Amino acid sequence: MKLAFVCRLATLVCMPVLAGPVMAADYPQKPISLTVGYGAGGGTDVCNRALALDVGKRLGQSVVVENRPGAGSSLSVGYIIRQQPDGYNIASLSTGGVLNQVLTPSIKYDVTSDLTPIAMVAEYQVGLLVRADSPYQSLQDLIKASQAKGEMSYSTAGIGTPQHLTSERLAQQVKTKWTHVPYKSGPEAITALMRGDVDFMAQTAEWVPYVRDGRLRLLAVYTGERMKGFDAPTLKELGYDLVAPSILGVVGPQKMDPAIVKTLQDAFEHASQTPEFAQCSDQFGLKVNFMGAQEFGAHLKNTLTTWRPLLEQYAAKE
Repeated sequence: MKLAFVCRLATLVCMPVLAGPVMAADYPQKPISLTVGYGAGGGTDVCNRALALDVGKRLGQSVVVENRPGAGSSLSVGYIIRQQPDGYNIASLSTGGVLNQVLTPSIKYDVTSDLTPIAMVAEYQVGLLVRADSPYQSLQDLIKASQAKGEMSYSTAGIGTPQHLTSERLAQQVKTKWTHVPYKSGPEAITALMRGDVDFMAQTAEWVPYVRDGRLRLLAVYTGERMKGFDAPTLKELGYDLVAPSILGVVGPQKMDPAIVKTLQDAFEHASQTPEFAQCSDQFGLKVNFMGAQEFGAHLKNTLTTWRPLLEQYAAKE
């Protein structure tokens, strides 16, 4: 009888240990929610929907995109860290959500410890644009005009985004002042420029179709090298040592099962290589650049380390 009791006790003790692998092996058993920190219709939203469709097909469960825009995508990060780390609530992570933890004192999360990196799929490519009927034919034209007449305004998809921070650094370097007008999405920032509500726009490349059809003029790009298919110079070419940080990845709450992370990582890697995602990347000017969970985690830490001194300087002035 004692032996039987010990065996039954051993079985009970071992059950929780076995439960994790069994659950991971059976994952997923229900739809997965993918939270996107920007409004519907922008490049982040549309391209995440392209990814979600293929990931859902591969995993045999729907991946449902849920938009939670605001605060440069930081609201979506704050939401996801409060969810269960079971793989059924994941989120798109963009650069604004990473940098805002330093820029905004009210944000208490840390993306390097409160999240589980799953994969990075692409990089945003940022440009500075004016309307086609603008008198400014180059970035130097715009800078000279702002220095001469004073303050100009520009739109972006939010405070703390790479386009916002890089524009502020550029304004400092050329000794002028620009008024930042933040919106909740790229399409809203574009609409503001098209209406004439702002003088120019600094934004990720949701503007590609507007440049191609002649409604907007691209003056410069904030990338390390020129964007494929466009003649606009980089800031570095123009003499400004500035390149916008750029991240578009997928994360979950901290302490996710590594086996579930691997399942999702592999599914998103496949999705990032599909014609549908390539088409979306071309439409919205994304540069496909896949990183697995471990490499992506290191990239997040490096981005924060590189940009923290500048972010702290900017935050101290606000």
